[in-house]
Amino acid sequence: MAAALLGKLVSQPMHGPRVAITLARFLPDGLVSIIRDGPGEAVVVALEQTTETPELVWTPAMAASLSAQISTMASELYREQMKGRVVDWDVLEQASGQQEMRDEPQVGGIYVRLFLKDPKFPLRNPKRFLEGLLDQYLSSIAATHYEAQTVDPELPLLLSAALVSLLRVHPALADHVGYLGYVPKLVGAVAFEGRRETMSTGEINNGKHADKTNGTDNESTENTQTPQERVRLSCLRVLHQLAASTTCAEAMAATSVGSPQVVPLLMKAIGWQGGSILALETLKRVVVAGNRARDALVAQGLK
Repeated sequence: MAAALLGKLVSQPMHGPRVAITLARFLPDGLVSIIRDGPGEAVVVALEQTTETPELVWTPAMAASLSAQISTMASELYREQMKGRVVDWDVLEQASGQQEMRDEPQVGGIYVRLFLKDPKFPLRNPKRFLEGLLDQYLSSIAATHYEAQTVDPELPLLLSAALVSLLRVHPALADHVGYLGYVPKLVGAVAFEGRRETMSTGEINNGKHADKTNGTDNESTENTQTPQERVRLSCLRVLHQLAASTTCAEAMAATSVGSPQVVPLLMKAIGWQGGSILALETLKRVVVAGNRARDALVAQGLK
C-alpha cells in the first residue's frame, strides 16, 4: 500500500517531480522509475531482490543500510518533536545506501560501465541516455583543456565507447543527434583536439623508443599515444558511427563562418596514429548517394 501511494505521489502532475527528487536522495533512479511505473507489488519485489543492471544496482546490504539510516532519522526527529521544538528538518543529499556506487560514472540514470557490459539491455529511455552522454562527453573533453582541473583522463574514452555502443544497438537514435545540433559541436571537437599539443615531439619519440622492446605492436601503439591523441580518436569514432545516418552526414556538410569543414578534417585524420581506417570509412559514409549535401562535401574535398 505504501509503495502504491508513493507511485501516485510521483505521478501527480504538480508535485510529482519534487517527490521524485526527494525519493532519489534515498533510492537509485532505477527504483524511483519502478515506483513511478508500479504496481506496488512490483516495487516490493524489487526492493527485496538483488539487482545489477545498467539502470539499477541494488543489494541487501544497500537495503539494510538505507533502512537503518531512515530509522535513525525518524528517531532523531521524533525526539526533537517531543521536546516541543520547531524542527527545520530536511533530507540528506544522498542516502548512505547509495554511497558504494557514488564513484561509478552514471549518465541519465544509467551506469556507464554496466551498460558497456550489456549494451543490448532494454533501456527505459535511451534518448535521455543519449543526450546525457553527448553533453557529458563534450564537457569532459573541454575539461581536459585546463590543467588546473582534476579530470579523469579515461572519462572521455568511457563516454565515447558508450555512445558508439548505444548508436550501434539503436541506429535510429543517430538521426536524433543530427536534429539536436550536436554534429557541428562534435566536428569542432575533433578539429580542436587535432590541433592540440599536449606532449612535445621529443617526449613522444622517447616513449616510442622505450616501448619498442616491450609487448606487442598493439600495446606499443597504445602506450605511445598521448592523452590528446586518445581523445581525438574517441571523437573520430563517434563521428564514424554518426556518419552512418544520412541526417548526420548532411549535418556534417553544414558549415558556418570560422567553423571547420569535415572533409579536410577527415583527410588530415587519415595520418593520425590509429585513425586511418576510421577516417577513410567515415569519408565513404558521408558521401553516399542518398546524402543531399553530397555535392558540398565533394567540393570541400576538391578544394
